[in-house]
Amino acid sequence: MSESKLKFKDDSTTEPLTIKSAGFEETQFGSKMVVRIKQTIEGYDHFEPSTGLEKKIKEENVDVGDIITIEKVGPSEKYQYGYFNVKVVEKNAKGETKAAEPTHKSIEKFEKQFEPKDDKMDQHELTLRVEKLEKMFAVLSSEAGHKPGDEETPF
Repeated sequence: MSESKLKFKDDSTTEPLTIKSAGFEETQFGSKMVVRIKQTIEGYDHFEPSTGLEKKIKEENVDVGDIITIEKVGPSEKYQYGYFNVKVVEKNAKGETKAAEPTHKSIEKFEKQFEPKDDKMDQHELTLRVEKLEKMFAVLSSEAGHKPGDEETPF
């Protein structure tokens, strides 16, 4: 199991998490419930819910493809260990619930730059840049670009 496990901090809410799968997996400490999520900006790709969080996830009828947020409320007099709130932001393709935007606009803009494009001008420009860099590298690494004293340290 990878080491990119999401951990919940008291009095915080996660960014929207997209559920990829959920089920019991064998870990070094035995069989545990593991929820796989679409990798977050911080690099987290799963979490292991406590029994209380697992119960909240089931109560909210969370399914694969759903986008959720998880709020961890810290301990209080009433709740000695704190508790979790799970909110379904968007149900999977069925469109049953849509309470809010799944991501912040800046995140959407950030992710959009990684979407594949079929832009031949961009490819042509990149090809020209790579060719130019290859020529520069060839000159610098050959004897033609070498001057006596280059290997000496200036200080």
